[in-house]
Amino acid sequence: MNIEEKLEKVPIKWLAIETMQNKVYSNKTDVWSFAILCYEIYADGGEPYPGWTNLQTRAKIVMHDYRMDMPKETPKAVSTLVGTCWLKDPEKRPDFGTIYKRLKELGKKDDSTMGKI
Repeated sequence: MNIEEKLEKVPIKWLAIETMQNKVYSNKTDVWSFAILCYEIYADGGEPYPGWTNLQTRAKIVMHDYRMDMPKETPKAVSTLVGTCWLKDPEKRPDFGTIYKRLKELGKKDDSTMGKI
């Protein structure tokens, strides 16, 4: 079995960088995955890292610190929040309580700020 076949056994495109590197799972890795879900929502169900294999995705994230751009229709405030969820240092990522409060605030300001969420 080659490396790519082994990588197919886990959802690489949804894993946080520390999970890819060290098989660490935590609430903060779930925050990273939540941000991938946000990408999927604004991409109308599109797959994250489109056109990339799991091996390519892992290499870009781990070796080059790559992060996807959110789709163009994504409200700026949501893109900013997603960006904080993809920070390399998990301790700097927001927790779900903070994410909930931020999304609630955005929803109160203006429904167009939230877009699809």
